[in-house]
Amino acid sequence: MFHSTDKRIQKKDVQDSSTKITPRSSKYKSQHRKPEQQASLLDFVKPKPKSQRQIKANKLQKTHLTITRSSYIVYKRKGKTRLDPKKKITRLKRSIRVYRTSKKAEIEVTEGELEGVPEKKDIPVEQQVQNLSLSETAAPKDDLQAIAVHSIHSRRFRSYCDNCTRPRLKELTTQLLKDLDRFQKRAFAKNEIKARAHPRLVLGVREALARLRINKVKLLFLATDCEISPGACGLDETIEGLKFQCQQQQVPYCFPLPRRELSYALQKRAQISCVAILDFDGANATYADLLNEIEDARAEYKRRTAS
Repeated sequence: MFHSTDKRIQKKDVQDSSTKITPRSSKYKSQHRKPEQQASLLDFVKPKPKSQRQIKANKLQKTHLTITRSSYIVYKRKGKTRLDPKKKITRLKRSIRVYRTSKKAEIEVTEGELEGVPEKKDIPVEQQVQNLSLSETAAPKDDLQAIAVHSIHSRRFRSYCDNCTRPRLKELTTQLLKDLDRFQKRAFAKNEIKARAHPRLVLGVREALARLRINKVKLLFLATDCEISPGACGLDETIEGLKFQCQQQQVPYCFPLPRRELSYALQKRAQISCVAILDFDGANATYADLLNEIEDARAEYKRRTAS
C-alpha cells in the first residue's frame, strides 16, 4: 500500500513539473520557452533610469563622424518619382540646340551640292586661273578691313572677349580658383548647412545671373571659347547681358581661360563656361594681383585691336 502511494506521488510531481506556468508577457515569453528555464521576480524588475549627467557623459564619449561630401553632388529629390521623367530644357539650351541643328542642315546641303560639282582635275588650268581672279576681285573691301581689324580673334578666342589672355593672367586665375575651391570643400566637410548658405563660388551662367541680380558677385570669369549661338536668348546675347550687368554694378570681369582649362582648375569633368566669385577671403593678395593684371590685359587688347 505504501509502495503504490509513493509511486502515485512521484507521478504527480512529474506531471506538475511538465505543466509549469511561464510568464505570458510578450517581453519575457522568449526568455522562458524551454521547460528547464524558470522565471523569477528579478526578470520583472525595471532598471534605474539614468540621470541627465550620465546621458550627457555618454554622448560626449561617442565619436562624431563627419561625412565629407562634394559641393556639387546631385541628391535624390523627395516625393514621388516618375518612371519616365521629363527633362527640363532651359531657354538657353534650347536656342543652342536649334542653332546646332540648323548649322548641321546647312553643312549637309553644301556637301550635297559639292558632290554634283566636277573635280578640279577635270577643269582646265586656264578656267581655274580665271575663277581665282574673279573671286579675288569680287571680295568687298569692307570684309577685308573687318578681317584685318579682328585678326586677333579665333575659334578659341571669340569676338566677345575684351582682354588678352596672358600667361600671368592664366596663372593667377588658376591659383585663385584652386584656393577658393579648397576653402569651399573644407567648409563642406566641417558644416554642410553653413557652407551651402555661404558659398565661395558658383558655376554656370544661370547661377552667375542669379547672384548678379542680388549684388553678390565680386568677380566674374567667362570662357574665351563659348559656343556660337546667335539670335534672341542665345548664348552670345546672354554673355553680352552678363557684361552689361557687370559694368552697371562695377563688378570686374575677364576672359582668362577656355572652357576646358576652367574645368581642369576646378577638377570637373564637364566644361565650364562661367564662374562667379562670391567671397575671396583667404586669397586677398591673389585677388589684388589679378585685378591689376586684368587692367593690363584689357589695355593690351585695346592697343592690339586699334592698330
